[in-house]
Amino acid sequence: MITSTVRSGSVLTFDRLDANFYTSAGVAAYERLAVVEASGDIASVACIGDFATVWDPPRFARAYASPAEIGKPYLRPYDVFDYLPMESDRLSVLRNEDVDGLVPRVGTLLQTCSGRNLGPVTIADADIAEFALSHDMIRIDAPNEEDQLYLLIFLKSRTGQALLRRNMSGSVIDHITTRDVAGLPVPLVADDLRAEIVKCAGAAVAASAAARTRLRLTVLEQERRLPTPRRDPAHRQGWTLSSRLVDDRLDAAFYDPLIRASVEQVRDSGGVRCRDLAQAFLPLRYKRFYVQPGHGRRILSGRQILQADPVNLRHVSDRSFRVPALYELHPGMTVFGAVGRSEGRQGTPALVTDDRAGWLASNDVMRLTPRPGVNPAALWLAIAAGQTRLQINALSFGSVVDHMNPQDVESLILPPVDDDLAAATEQAWGDFATANSILNATVERLESALN
Repeated sequence: MITSTVRSGSVLTFDRLDANFYTSAGVAAYERLAVVEASGDIASVACIGDFATVWDPPRFARAYASPAEIGKPYLRPYDVFDYLPMESDRLSVLRNEDVDGLVPRVGTLLQTCSGRNLGPVTIADADIAEFALSHDMIRIDAPNEEDQLYLLIFLKSRTGQALLRRNMSGSVIDHITTRDVAGLPVPLVADDLRAEIVKCAGAAVAASAAARTRLRLTVLEQERRLPTPRRDPAHRQGWTLSSRLVDDRLDAAFYDPLIRASVEQVRDSGGVRCRDLAQAFLPLRYKRFYVQPGHGRRILSGRQILQADPVNLRHVSDRSFRVPALYELHPGMTVFGAVGRSEGRQGTPALVTDDRAGWLASNDVMRLTPRPGVNPAALWLAIAAGQTRLQINALSFGSVVDHMNPQDVESLILPPVDDDLAAATEQAWGDFATANSILNATVERLESALN
């Protein structure tokens, strides 16, 4: 039985008597804030709308740009949480009104407000400010940087997340509005603690922004030094293939001339087989026993491995696995989704950093463990190269969902990576790990103060 103690004043405030409402995490957080405020342990409580502007762009029918049309790169709500956001499409500048109005300014808080992604929040840096975002991301603009950073930490805390979900509505898809966010109570802690929280948050945001910029520049430099071949002639014109080149597959995509050109280019530049640099591994399927935080270990999906702040992170009991150690992630591994759409994020790699040591990943995640003497950052950059992505996508098989196996992955021909690019890549991923550690510690610092 779930029980909860509620103040009589709260019953009058909410004008409700249903027990389900009062036993929710959001109401419990509200009650806790009221008690802490009355005890004098925090300076005061204010609503977000009292000192910040909460808004979202008007709804619009997305008109996507054709290949030859002027467009603005577009991110879906959960794309902004990626280590390195990649455009999911391009919005037509001519056929959408005020596309520039969809681009967040640097420093704006971006709050997810709908569906399974409801809850996570991030802050726009110079990289994210190059993309258009839809009305499904609520914008929060505070008058100064200190308020903005404090709000970021509070909204990431368990108390903030519970309060966000308190007023969810919708018969099918959960949703919150700008009014819900503006009315959210924010506890303003003592000045010395608040200054400490703001300072740490600023350091984490700066480290993350620098890491993202450095990583994107490194990938672009790798592409500049070894440009991915372009398709010529057009794909729709088809191609011919000698029967002696047909191996054990009959799907046309596997024999795309663009892939052959990429492989030949990489070989000519000194590329080597993936198996010479790393060992590929994909664990078996398992029966999932999901549990509450504190009763199991964090487990990442093929999509979540790409996110600096995993959306809808789950925890799983060790009893789900015969050998739990086979599903553990270790620093230095390059991982990518082996199951999913080949035209989507399948094959997009991430580097496992120290802050995720011991986390688990599902059986849909391919693991590449560098061999002795191989730089993990260089391996990641070789997998992220355009030529490798083309090869990975060609490996996919399956009638409904695209899959691949470790043996095929080890047969990839990887391009060489210069030492300077490997060093820059290593620094970027290290900065991401530092930023995540500082941010998580700061959130816990505030959460403990609120409890």
